[in-house]
Amino acid sequence: MRACILFLLFLLCPGSLFAFWPVYWELGEEKNFFGPLISYEAGGGQTHATVRPLLSSYDSPRTYSIIFPLGKSTEEKSYFLPVYMRHRALGAEDYTLFPFFWGRTSDGRGYGGFFPLYGRLYNRFRRDEIRFFLWPIYAYSEGEGATRTNVVWPIFSFYGGRQEGFKLGPLYGHRKWGDERESSFLFWPIFIKDERFLDTDEPRKSLWAFPLYMQTTSEKYSYHAVMWPLFTFTKTEGRSENQILWPLFGSSKGTESGFHAWPFYSYRKVGKDEVTYIMWPVYKGTDRYPGDRKWTYRRIIIIDRYEADDRGTFFNICPFFEYRRNAAETRFFFPSIIPWRNESFDRIVRPLMTLYEYRSNARRTTTNFLYGFYTNEEEGEYWKRRLAFLLEVKREPQGMGFQVLSGLFGIDKKRIKVFYIPINRVQAPTPALSGEDREAGPPQASAPE
Repeated sequence: MRACILFLLFLLCPGSLFAFWPVYWELGEEKNFFGPLISYEAGGGQTHATVRPLLSSYDSPRTYSIIFPLGKSTEEKSYFLPVYMRHRALGAEDYTLFPFFWGRTSDGRGYGGFFPLYGRLYNRFRRDEIRFFLWPIYAYSEGEGATRTNVVWPIFSFYGGRQEGFKLGPLYGHRKWGDERESSFLFWPIFIKDERFLDTDEPRKSLWAFPLYMQTTSEKYSYHAVMWPLFTFTKTEGRSENQILWPLFGSSKGTESGFHAWPFYSYRKVGKDEVTYIMWPVYKGTDRYPGDRKWTYRRIIIIDRYEADDRGTFFNICPFFEYRRNAAETRFFFPSIIPWRNESFDRIVRPLMTLYEYRSNARRTTTNFLYGFYTNEEEGEYWKRRLAFLLEVKREPQGMGFQVLSGLFGIDKKRIKVFYIPINRVQAPTPALSGEDREAGPPQASAPE
């Protein structure tokens, strides 16, 4: 019987019944259902819908998040980690439904496979072609004019095309890149010889007998290490650096200067940019100067931080509160359990963790306490305050108004609500003026005698 009565009331006056916290409530342009669990917002050509128990959302145009942050889908790409991925660009497309994969290149060549049994790929992983069979038993790849064949990877590798050489596990290997580079190793990573940039005016040569002695030298660069990490010395054009018992002690001077006694103190300066650590990871301070602007970052125990950069001002003390301000909006959250500046996280996850939220922009200021239990909206001199389903008071251009129990009884300049039924108020008509009155115009005040 009760259900029938509620259904009848719903048919008679659905607009009034819907505004019944926590089943349904509004704040600004956002409509919310069942506390913070479901929300919908449309305006300015954008549509947002969120189902937070599923950590999922829809944002126009055609952007979906599924079990955030594992899954997301847009026109260009979609993924659901770690099993599914799709990507489309410039006429090419590729799909992965692990362990299956397939796709097509922009010139119409198809490929696919079943990892690790058999597969072929084109234009993937920065290679023109990749083939494998019973990986890691056999794999072959081509890219940038070079080929590589792996047999029982990483034991045997053979190089061809622009590259020449082979590798036998960590025991021995030799590889040559034309006239550009040549490298060899014996019992990797103990003995290594590497010569690169051979086709330039500044070839760089390395010789390592790790960890006893290592050196890399060129005309403008030198690196030497003795009993690494006991002592290292690096010198480049305009900069030199010494390290003792890396990463404990070190100093540098020149274009990049600084000193560190880890973890107690560290300071580094590059141009105008500065980075300071005190009792790492207790405190980190960074000042950056992109052009004429200054970006400031301060962090305490990694998660408590103050930032002022191109995204605005951000300040939080976890898990208590978070404050943000930029040119468009000011926001405040309590508590701030996960201080992450991410738009998807703010829309999908943060409302579940926030007991109090304040927002203010050029158009509107809103306050939300305890998932809509108390809300406040202000637009200039007009406002609306609501306490759950118990009481709503508002000031509109037409005047003051209020309602109790979500419309059981209410009154404003336009209507009266009785048992949730809105009744339009009869406005007193403006008395018509006679012809003589219209010609004479409004009455004039007489001058004092």
